[in-house]
Amino acid sequence: MGYPNIAWILEQEPNQDFQSVHETWRPRKLLFLRQVQLLLKDIQARYLNLELAQNELQTLEQSAKYFKYLRRMRLWVRQAGFAWQADHLKFIKSVAGFYADYGAVLRMLRIDQMRGKFSEPQTSLNTGV
Repeated sequence: MGYPNIAWILEQEPNQDFQSVHETWRPRKLLFLRQVQLLLKDIQARYLNLELAQNELQTLEQSAKYFKYLRRMRLWVRQAGFAWQADHLKFIKSVAGFYADYGAVLRMLRIDQMRGKFSEPQTSLNTGV
């Protein structure tokens, strides 16, 4: 009988996709280069924007949570930057992890916004005249 499906699967996946040290599958052709570049550029830009807002985040009630997410997002960005050439699965996991944490930060910011944390204080237009 044989195993024609298994033989076909193994034939389609070259041995070069396995790293000899860990014997793990590291596919490199799941994404187009342009997709990888756009995703990497996007998460780097989003992280940089949050990093620039660190002083503002520090003043919020849940600053510890914000900084926890920021630290994790920094790791996701670094991991994606290292993994994009050698392992597209790890790259995709890093990007997905970043977006999940970024979404959590946005949700928290929206909640703070609805509570009026970011509204400008009301100033009187009457100057005493």
